[in-house]
Amino acid sequence: MSINPYQVCSVFESERFLYRLVQEEDASDLLECYSDAASIPIFNSDNCNNDFNFQTIEEMSSCIRFWLVEYEQQGYVRFSIVKKNSDKAVGTIEFFARKERVEGLGMVGVLRLDLISRLENEVVLTEILSLIEKEFYDFFEVDAMITKAIPRAEQRITALLSSGYTKIEGYGLVPFNDYFIISRASGEES
Repeated sequence: MSINPYQVCSVFESERFLYRLVQEEDASDLLECYSDAASIPIFNSDNCNNDFNFQTIEEMSSCIRFWLVEYEQQGYVRFSIVKKNSDKAVGTIEFFARKERVEGLGMVGVLRLDLISRLENEVVLTEILSLIEKEFYDFFEVDAMITKAIPRAEQRITALLSSGYTKIEGYGLVPFNDYFIISRASGEES
């Protein structure tokens, strides 16, 4: 049996980044990301009560407190993406497993990846996606993962496709546009 991610939130590490539970102390760093006019349109706010456009430290701190309440209530885990060479949070990852199994896929995890625009490039995104694929299947006990990338997020789409994701056609799995999926089985084939 694996560790419940809502009881013990592991810290993950890739070449350039640490991924750990978001903290209120991240507010000033994350405000740079969540006030970045080039990043905001790329954020996935489907089923959310705001568009993640924050202009003050108070707004950012309030959002982080909300994320931590959601974590305590086992809604989702929001990780800060911390750049190792600066020890600065440059974005976040939200992840949770959907409650119901999907025929042919099993348990599906939902990934939201918010990143400051200067790092929104194929190399960085591929590094982050690789860490997620390596760790999150087992950590969250999911068989597949879905994430959103709008058409103008060209670097993100390229990173998703080169990481083995495919575009979801139709609305059977998710009632929104521009979603991509990867499954553990497809990752094992490559």
